[in-house]
Amino acid sequence: MIDYQKIITVCDNGSRISKTFVDDFLIYFIAEHEGLDERIVRQFGNFRNVIMKMPESWTRMLMSQLVAHRIFRKDGLAREYIHHAGILKRNREELEFYQFQIEHPWRFTFCSIENYLLHDIYEMKDAVSGETLLVYSPGISKTYKETGGGARLWLLLIGFNGVCYQTYGPLVYLKGIQPFDLFFFAKQIKPEILFQNEVQDVIESNPIPFAMLYSGAELPITVHNKDMVVCCKSEFHVKEISLNKYEEDFIIEKKHPIYMLSLKRWHSHPHFAKCFFHAKKNLFIITSMTTRGYDSLISALNKQGNEFPLNPEIVATLVMLHLVKQILNIDVDMAPYEKHFVKKTSPENQKELDKINIFLKSLIDRFNNHEEYDIAEMALKAGIEISEAERIAEHMINKISGMPQ
Repeated sequence: MIDYQKIITVCDNGSRISKTFVDDFLIYFIAEHEGLDERIVRQFGNFRNVIMKMPESWTRMLMSQLVAHRIFRKDGLAREYIHHAGILKRNREELEFYQFQIEHPWRFTFCSIENYLLHDIYEMKDAVSGETLLVYSPGISKTYKETGGGARLWLLLIGFNGVCYQTYGPLVYLKGIQPFDLFFFAKQIKPEILFQNEVQDVIESNPIPFAMLYSGAELPITVHNKDMVVCCKSEFHVKEISLNKYEEDFIIEKKHPIYMLSLKRWHSHPHFAKCFFHAKKNLFIITSMTTRGYDSLISALNKQGNEFPLNPEIVATLVMLHLVKQILNIDVDMAPYEKHFVKKTSPENQKELDKINIFLKSLIDRFNNHEEYDIAEMALKAGIEISEAERIAEHMINKISGMPQ
């Protein structure tokens, strides 16, 4: 049975020491000796476009958190300063706290709430390792209430106090990012990683880009009926491929030297289950926008004698693709050959699409700014029928209102 009173007592004592020793002394002491503030600010420069949109108070708190992490992480600076005169002047309680933290390194962790227990105590699951963590964090409870819940992942800096983990510094909550997104993001930073268990080392070596994910905290996942919209992709080099035998299950189009194989009944919205074969490069690409679509692709391909792996090499939500572009300035093209098969829109249809886009832009701008709007007036200005404008507006508002929170 969990002794909640003991946990609260230990956590309150740890918070008290952390405030006087870490917050008010240690961070400034070691940051000044190591020049950490200047080094972190230089690193922030790589993410200037993101930081400019964030509250200044959050950036300051993040700096303190990053300094604390450099001090107490595995093989951090704390051990180097254990015999420093400035440290040895502190009282016995603080020195014991300092030694304990060295023996129990702090780490950044992406985790999800598995169960709320009592008194700001949570059972959480590490999204990378699968480890179950007992975490005390009034900050999580406060943030959960302020944001209306719905956070699927949290990025926390945690330290062990002997009975549970406590959080330190700002909490990053994420409503639309999934655990599999973390591998995708880490691989953009360090392309040579191959396995999920390597993600933690990427986070620990450079947590700043992961903290920048907070800029997309409120972005929701995209769902169509029961399907989460995700980008699934795998690439294989094949010696040869006989396309004729796939005609039963696929619609095959050719723009030499590229072939597009669209899976019947699965090639349209929301699945877009398609394969691309580059005959000169012998490159075979499998793509889908849902996991069900990808599974159906693999099933159709493997029944012809192939042995393609069941799981895609890359899986990423639309939210993660957006954040990779925004934070890392990397534009990931999940279907690089599809552009060769896009059918041109006729001038007449393009003119009508332009009118609809004008109306949509006007509506979205007013909706996002919480301004009143007159659909009939906006339809007249855009040059579309009022009935069509009402239908488009209803669809858009229902879609936004129905987004998971």
